Amino acid sequence: MMKKTTAMMPLGIGAVRVYDFDSVRIHAYETKNPFADECYLFETGRELIGLEAPLFRDNLTEFADYIQSLNKPLNHLIVAYHPGGGNAYASSRVYATETAKKSMGEGGSIKAMLDNFAGGFGDKLNTEIPAVTDTIKAGKVTIGSIEFIVTDTKESFDLEIPALNVVYTHMVGRRSHNILESPEHIDAMIGQMRDYERRKPSLILTTHDVPATVEIVTEKLSYLKKVKELAATSKDRASFIAGVKAAFPDYDGEHFLEVSAGALF
Repeated sequence: MMKKTTAMMPLGIGAVRVYDFDSVRIHAYETKNPFADECYLFETGRELIGLEAPLFRDNLTEFADYIQSLNKPLNHLIVAYHPGGGNAYASSRVYATETAKKSMGEGGSIKAMLDNFAGGFGDKLNTEIPAVTDTIKAGKVTIGSIEFIVTDTKESFDLEIPALNVVYTHMVGRRSHNILESPEHIDAMIGQMRDYERRKPSLILTTHDVPATVEIVTEKLSYLKKVKELAATSKDRASFIAGVKAAFPDYDGEHFLEVSAGALF
């Protein structure tokens, strides 16, 4: 299904990778911000559909310039785990589930995360959440000319594009720690990775790393199983963090590991 992958195109701050399918091009914007955030554009013959939004103002400006260079309107924006930019998307229809809207509202987990980041990064961020115009539900939904399958998660939703055999989920990452909230959450992610292993998606999109092929799954399963073991055998948060670091010394995302430790202990 996938025809080719272009060479990475460096921008002033981040970089873009383009994955060329028969009817759709996927533009993956690597922000290279402190959280290794990734945002996506699905380009059809006449328009663009965005998935997730940059949070840092310099990335927002750079991404807007890149969008303009494609000479097609950004008619749609899907926000699942990473809203930001607010009125930068005033001309786009914005899509989210009820669960995601609740998480992005006052008292929600995504809103709390944004507030926490704003406390640390201040004016470097635009934490204004785009106004949701279209509430979507689990199951099949057509946005623009692309059919997605929406799967509810605890705080938001994942996506699948059946025509491309492409999946999107919040956190996978080649060599990056995950936010893991409980042993049950770890088990759920192990199940998700085994499902990917069985279905062999052509591309796995995630919010905290560049896109990956299914080969990533074997390593991620080993990571999750080891983290689950350490969560059960470590005596406290500090020993858990030390154990995970010792087992995976070349992994990025230490902040995510600390969040997991806080949830597990």
